[in-house]
Amino acid sequence: MIYVALVGLTLILVRGTIFRALQRLYPPLFRCSQCVGMWVGLAAGAIGIAPLDRWSIGSAVSERVFDAVLVGAATSVLSLAADAVLLKLLGDPSEEIVP
Repeated sequence: MIYVALVGLTLILVRGTIFRALQRLYPPLFRCSQCVGMWVGLAAGAIGIAPLDRWSIGSAVSERVFDAVLVGAATSVLSLAADAVLLKLLGDPSEEIVP
């Protein structure tokens, strides 16, 4: 369930009009759902929002790094897929249809 929330956050950051000011700070990053998804997942894994149930690999720091990388990669791929599906179904919101 947490991955759905992370993908949702990613899509809101990339496509949401409420974050236009943030999107203008660095446009190449905020046009890419895969890129933003990686950063959202890295942050979620690093601060422990999305811990992975796994074997112990060593220290707590190395486990957090491991979580951050895996959650970041998973969120990146899921965000890319969700964005592609939604664009296919709903169309690109930046392409306005002129009557």
